[in-house]
Amino acid sequence: MNTENQNYLVTVEQFFLALKDSGLALSATDYDLIQQWEGRGIPVNVVCRGIENGVAEFDNTRQSSRIGLSYLKVFVEEEMERSLS
Repeated sequence: MNTENQNYLVTVEQFFLALKDSGLALSATDYDLIQQWEGRGIPVNVVCRGIENGVAEFDNTRQSSRIGLSYLKVFVEEEMERSLS
């Protein structure tokens, strides 16, 4: 893994964990998902905005500390579509 890939992964990881305010690391599934987003060329700021939107949505149900990135995939996809329009 090169430094650029590592920066993308670490940026998303730290952003998500800070928003959740719990946990020290992501699951293997979450790391795979981040690598998929990077492989698809989704800018890290778009991914973070999508995650932020999803966490805000889950905050309303008080489930944000239990969610993984797979629950937020749809929000990242929506944010990507918005960024392309």
